[in-house]
Amino acid sequence: MTETDNLPKMIGRYEIKRLLGAGAMGSVYLAEDLRIKRKLAIKVVKLDAIRNESDRSDFLARFQREAEVSGVLNDPGIVTIYDVGDSEVGPFLAMEFVAGKPLDAYVKSGEMFAMDLGKKLRMAAGIAAALDHAHSHGIVHRDVKPGNVMITEDGRPKLMDFGIAKREDTNLTQTGTFLGTPSYASPEQIKEGNATTRSDTFSFGVLVFEMLSGTLPFPGTSINTILYKIVNEPPLEIKPPVMGLLPEVWHRIFACVLAKNADDRYPTCAAFVRDMLDAATELDQEVRQEILGLLKLVGPGAPPLLARVHTETLFAQTTKARKGGSGLHMGLGLAALLGLSLGGYFLFLKGGVAVTLRVEPPAKVFRGGKELGPTGVPHPMKAGDRVTLRRDGFEPVEFTFDGGDTAPKVTLKPRITKEILRTLPEGATVVMDGQPLEGVTPVQVKAWDHSRKHDVTFTHAKEAKTLLTQFLDGEAPGDHVYSLVSAAEAATTGVVKTVDVHAPGFLKVTGEFSVGVWLNNKDLGEAGGNAKVSLQPGTYKLELRNSKVFYKATHSVKILPGQPTSVALPSLVNLTVSHPAGDVVIIDGISTGIESDGSTPIRVVKGPHTISIQGRSATKSVDLKGDQLISFRL
Repeated sequence: MTETDNLPKMIGRYEIKRLLGAGAMGSVYLAEDLRIKRKLAIKVVKLDAIRNESDRSDFLARFQREAEVSGVLNDPGIVTIYDVGDSEVGPFLAMEFVAGKPLDAYVKSGEMFAMDLGKKLRMAAGIAAALDHAHSHGIVHRDVKPGNVMITEDGRPKLMDFGIAKREDTNLTQTGTFLGTPSYASPEQIKEGNATTRSDTFSFGVLVFEMLSGTLPFPGTSINTILYKIVNEPPLEIKPPVMGLLPEVWHRIFACVLAKNADDRYPTCAAFVRDMLDAATELDQEVRQEILGLLKLVGPGAPPLLARVHTETLFAQTTKARKGGSGLHMGLGLAALLGLSLGGYFLFLKGGVAVTLRVEPPAKVFRGGKELGPTGVPHPMKAGDRVTLRRDGFEPVEFTFDGGDTAPKVTLKPRITKEILRTLPEGATVVMDGQPLEGVTPVQVKAWDHSRKHDVTFTHAKEAKTLLTQFLDGEAPGDHVYSLVSAAEAATTGVVKTVDVHAPGFLKVTGEFSVGVWLNNKDLGEAGGNAKVSLQPGTYKLELRNSKVFYKATHSVKILPGQPTSVALPSLVNLTVSHPAGDVVIIDGISTGIESDGSTPIRVVKGPHTISIQGRSATKSVDLKGDQLISFRL
């Protein structure tokens, strides 16, 4: 049965045409409003994501909030929402259908790299205008990334948020945690779960950095590595610089838009794009004016953010001091909904409390195998809950919450293991964190601290190859084998190539004739003259035989992971034997069946052989290096 066979026929009054996308929490369909014959997109929460009626009500309220946001904005650069409702297949949201494809498809396919600078900046200006429009209305998007920007068929960007049709693990939406995709999240979202208009500006800066350079400013192989870099490190240095942009101005602009402190960033997205235009050296005046025309003039920014709600979008609200109060008036029910901690570690919720765990260093909180979010922000818990704290590079800690009135204080211990540093080729010297290690690769490190960075340099003097690599927090060599490169290749590519230590290698037998193959005395059958055999890494006894050309050889071969090991067969030559008796020629004790008439050549491998004549006692030892005639006398 195909996925099309499982499509619902109707959702509300909308006729379903086809599936547009699906994720862990829901699906998005192309539909038609039969009343007015309008195409639209419908996102629906999957029924298995709805545990009870309370969940259903929460999703409906969430969709209603998104619809209200759409009504407030009503901007051509933002996807419009038409309807909210409930149905047999789950709560749904009906929105504008945008013909085109998401911006991340352009980035991943390489199409973005091929675009000229003017077209990229036009897209960036359109996104900036949509964000500034939202910010001027006190709305923070919180998840600005290429996947949430649709590019229409005529090249116009439209800001959107298909939050339900995403993988759960890439968009954290629990109350009290940062919301957004890790690579594009701002430092304050990661550390505090807070988002303002300048958080969106940071995410937009990451998006533009990727559009123009083809890489993220804070790359990493794990979520923890990415988050650490966003919070603590400057953006990646781009070498060579992006064509058409002044390198020194590029550095200044992105140091501003990606500043760790939100107050140090551009006040609007348009201000950032205008600076990008000033840095562009190859745009003609007509294109420059066109892009400037796309940018909207808005105020200095949105009012301060107070409330975090469980939706795809945040509202920033202006506070009013309550007479005789503290300046912030919020009912307990609303505070509980928002998951805020009011002056302490606990806020009493229905069925439990919101707990802020005190953990050093900060970690992620898991309960029942499900990630709740980072420590340092409130999480709803009740007595008896089994909680696990995890951070890459540290040993996990488990404890049972006792429901008391003080949050437990936990210190995580670094994870220490034995690790082996392996290289291709083997025999390289190793310098780790500035200290030379004893021996050559493979080298064992008896106490590898996973909680810290490690800088490692491999040098193979004999092969004139080297490699510089860095292991970030939580990273270790494990079963990887590191491929060393020449100095020239290291300077031009900077790419660290690895293979798994268990990855099979290849035995290649090359030559102009086939051979029988025995490996560790096991007959593998006959292989052609250019055979390739997949083998697990290790050292083997290899025997190759072909009696027809009088070849037999034994080798010791070492198979390296992911690498070919070649064995070349010797060339063939013509041997002609002359004997007055004209009897059959014997080579290496094997009858050739050919008479020694001095005119019939015999194909033989190069190298040493013993020649004799059947029924005769005379023998000759020869080392064949080319075609040769051997004569015997009576």
